[in-house]
Amino acid sequence: MTDLAPVRARALFYAHDETPVLSGLDVDIPAGRVTAIIGPNGAGKTTLIEVLAGVRKAGSGEVTRDTPVALVVQRPDAPAELPITGRQVVALGAAATAGGARLGPGGRAARVAEGVERVGATAFADAPFGQLSGGQRQRILIAQGLAVGAGALLLDEPAAGLDELSRARTRELLAAEAARGVAVACVTHDAADIAVADRVIRIEHCRAHLRVSEAGAR
Repeated sequence: MTDLAPVRARALFYAHDETPVLSGLDVDIPAGRVTAIIGPNGAGKTTLIEVLAGVRKAGSGEVTRDTPVALVVQRPDAPAELPITGRQVVALGAAATAGGARLGPGGRAARVAEGVERVGATAFADAPFGQLSGGQRQRILIAQGLAVGAGALLLDEPAAGLDELSRARTRELLAAEAARGVAVACVTHDAADIAVADRVIRIEHCRAHLRVSEAGAR
């Protein structure tokens, strides 16, 4: 555990239909690190990040967020004719800025442009979102999280459904955000994601087990 973690949980308990999913978890998501959350299917990994993000309410325990948190869901399906561009998807994040703060039009545009640039999406940001590839959509969704002004990014299986090149680009992007001081945590089954993570939290039998990877020692 670390006092520098901007997102943390203590004695976390969550049950689904009276069946415990998470029980007595103490979890830290530190700034400047990529944390991989792993474990068998149904172990409660997605539930954990949704509780950390505030999307779900824990049955008991405490979740502390010292920074705005953005939750990036798995790559959604979208019809090709969906009348919204990638840039407009990012703008939805800028409209819902951290802490409810309101930005003027110029501030929102600057926040969107920064998010798009940080994820390397400038070349396709103005294309229809439904026509983007899986990897491009993932980058747009991460940019949306950044446009919120979040200091923590929580992602649910960002590699799911992506080709190897897109998975590698996503890993590089998350590492770059961590290097900027963002707290990054992702649910993943991808061996390469796990290998390069700074920290690995394994969820099993309703409990969390932490190990610090070799990447974290560098």
